[in-house]
Amino acid sequence: MLISVTGGTGYVGAHCVRALLADGHRVRLLVAPHDDGAPVLQRLADVGDIELITGDVRDLRTIDALLDGCDAVLHGAGVVGTDSRRRALMWEINAYATEAVLTRAVDAGLDPVVSISSYSALFPPPDGVIGPNTPTSAGRSDYAQTKGYADRVARRLQEQGAPVVVTYPSSVVGPAFHTAPGVTERGWAPITRFGVAPRLRGGMQMIDVRDVADVHAAIMAPGRGPRRYVCGGILVPFNDMIDALERGTGRRFTRVPMSPGVFRAGSRIAEAMSAIVPMGDGLTYEAALLLTAATPTDDSGTIRDFGLTWRSPVEAIVASFSRHSIGEDAGNPGV
Repeated sequence: MLISVTGGTGYVGAHCVRALLADGHRVRLLVAPHDDGAPVLQRLADVGDIELITGDVRDLRTIDALLDGCDAVLHGAGVVGTDSRRRALMWEINAYATEAVLTRAVDAGLDPVVSISSYSALFPPPDGVIGPNTPTSAGRSDYAQTKGYADRVARRLQEQGAPVVVTYPSSVVGPAFHTAPGVTERGWAPITRFGVAPRLRGGMQMIDVRDVADVHAAIMAPGRGPRRYVCGGILVPFNDMIDALERGTGRRFTRVPMSPGVFRAGSRIAEAMSAIVPMGDGLTYEAALLLTAATPTDDSGTIRDFGLTWRSPVEAIVASFSRHSIGEDAGNPGV
């Protein structure tokens, strides 16, 4: 298949493109002007048949050129983070550009039309578990609200019978493939920089980035109709995350006991300050709620349809901090 891809120069997208190429697909990749010449492009070209188009995903003419003559599309472009000063950009790309890509791909007859969403779009779930039938949430952050908007667009197209497939990854971890680290790893920067971590009750669903890529490669078959897949992975207790960071960095961190309430209050302050100064990623109130709620996911449909077994996200965290290698060369188990 010839698959058009947006977001393929990002952390998750690069792994997905590599998986598509490894499966023998041809890829037409939209590259933002500021990513033209990025090292990951040559690395992907070494894997398989890739065509590059430079342009802005917010431009309708660019979208049409990207989709023209393709069999399917994987839309992964998005602004991921917690800096509220990027609110307008999140709406332009996460919401409105996603709406344009999905609707124009459906009109052009592509199959499947795949959109990478986030389990933040489904949090909090009314029954305590995030699954493929969990209703779209109103969202407590700019990021979650924009992903929710896009999810409602995708579901309307699905209700009309369009072959739209939506995936909902949780916190994605593991070494980057010649790109910047993922948002989860960036969120740990204060801990690794200062050597101090909260000792906290809670946890979060986490998934190895290669498992996310494997799901999106397996999705690429026409004629299966509209579907939704949760990619939650494994629930990792917060203190186990810190243990993994210690293993990966080879350092010991000072653990400061903290109640969930105090942690959430601190995240509210950090989120408010992000409107004035850059505070880094992972500091939203919604992220704190996800972490302290330890909400499980129902991945049974994803695992059943694709015959997958999730890799250990704890080992993926450890491998993320092994700076001598990149991607699968970092020594994650389960390759």
